[in-house]
Amino acid sequence: METQMKQLKLILISALFISGCKKSTEEASLVPAKTLYVASGTCFSGNGITTFAGTASSRAVTKWNGNSGRFSDVLTDMNFSNTVSAATTPQAMIDLGSSILLLTENAATMSDRKIFKIDKSNPTNYQFYASDATAFTPIAAHITRSMALDADGGMLFSKSIAAERLNTIGVRVVKGGTNPWINPALATGNCFTAAATQIQQIAMMTPFTSTTQGKMIYIHTGVTAAVNRIGIIQRTGLTSGTAADCAGTNPAGGTTAVAHTNAPGLIGPVGLAATGASPTSMVYIPTPSSAPAVGKLIVSYSGSTTAATDNATNFNYGIVMWTVNETSDTVATLTSPIILYRDESIVWAPSAMAYDATTNSLYVAVGGSPGYINLTTLSNGYNIEKFTLDLTTPLLTRVAPNNQPFIIGNAYTKCISHMIIAD
Repeated sequence: METQMKQLKLILISALFISGCKKSTEEASLVPAKTLYVASGTCFSGNGITTFAGTASSRAVTKWNGNSGRFSDVLTDMNFSNTVSAATTPQAMIDLGSSILLLTENAATMSDRKIFKIDKSNPTNYQFYASDATAFTPIAAHITRSMALDADGGMLFSKSIAAERLNTIGVRVVKGGTNPWINPALATGNCFTAAATQIQQIAMMTPFTSTTQGKMIYIHTGVTAAVNRIGIIQRTGLTSGTAADCAGTNPAGGTTAVAHTNAPGLIGPVGLAATGASPTSMVYIPTPSSAPAVGKLIVSYSGSTTAATDNATNFNYGIVMWTVNETSDTVATLTSPIILYRDESIVWAPSAMAYDATTNSLYVAVGGSPGYINLTTLSNGYNIEKFTLDLTTPLLTRVAPNNQPFIIGNAYTKCISHMIIAD
C-alpha cells in the first residue's frame, strides 16, 4: 500500500511538473515577437561592391518575425503603387507607433523624393509628411539616403553630401539663411574634406544635459581613407567651412588612422587598407555608463576597392564597435574601435543594421553572394543575419539555426537600404 501511495505521489508530481512546463511554454508563446521591417531600395555595400540599381531592387517594405525570421506581410510594394512613379525606392524608415515614416528616392522623377506617412493598419493610405522641393533637391546626384528622429520631434535626412532638418510638422529648417542644416561644401574641420563624399547614414544622440536636441552622428564614404570616416555634428547644425561645427570625428586619415583591436576570441589583421574600409551602416546604442562614455556605435565595414575580397591581409569586412564620448555640449569623441565579427563568408558587403534593445539582438543585411564583388551577377537577394550582442565582453554571437542565415535572400531583399525593429 505504501509503495502504491509513493507511486501515486510521483505520478501527481510529474503531472503537475508537465502541466507547469506546458503553461510556461504557452505563456511564453503568447509574448508577441517584434517585427523586423525591411526596406529594399537604393543601397550601399561599400565602394568596392556593385549593388542592384534602384530599378532592379525589390522596391518594397516587408515585415518579418523578429524571433523566427518568418515572412509576415508586405507593408508597401512600390512596384504596384499608384502613389509614386516608376523607379521610386524606399530608403529609410522611422517608427511612430501606429504609422511609419518612409523616405523615398527617385533620381529620374525627382519630385518623388519625399517623406510619406504610412498607416500600419491601412498601408495603402499614403500621406505626405514632407515634400519641399528645396529640401529634397531636384538634382540627380543628391540621392536621399538616411533619416533620423531627434528628441524634440524634429528630424534630419541626408542627401548625398548634405543633410536637411525638418521641424515637427515636416517644414524645412535652414542654416544660415538658406542653406541645408548640414552643408559641407568646403573643408570643415576633420568632419568633411573638400573631396566628394556620400553621407550614408545618420543617427541622433541623446541631448546633452539641459538641451532639447541631440548631436548628429554620421558615416560617410569615398575613394580615399580621409573620407571613409565617422563624425559627429553639433546640435546647432553645420555651416560649410566652420570647423567649430564639427563636434568630433576620426583624425584626418579617417577610420584607418584609429588603431582597431580584435574582440576576445577573434584573430586576424586589424589594420585597414590604405584607402580605408567603407563604413556602410550603423546603430547607435545609448549606454547607462557615466560620462564621458555615453554610448556604443556599432558600424558595418565593407571593402573600399574591388581588390579587397577578404580579411586575410587587411580588415575589410565585418562589424566594429566604437565608444562614443561626450565631454560637453560642444565636444564629442569616437574611440576604441573593437572588431566584433570578421568572418567575411557570413558578413559580406553589409548594407543595413537594426538593433532590438529588449533582446540584445542585432540584425545585419549582407550581400547574398559572398565573395562576389558584383552582387547582381547571380541576382541573389540579400541575406539577413541575426546576432546576440554582448556590449560588456564585448561579444557578437551568430543566431543561425541549421547554420543558415536568419532570413535567406529572396525576391523582397534585392538591395536592403534600411531596417528597423518595431511593433
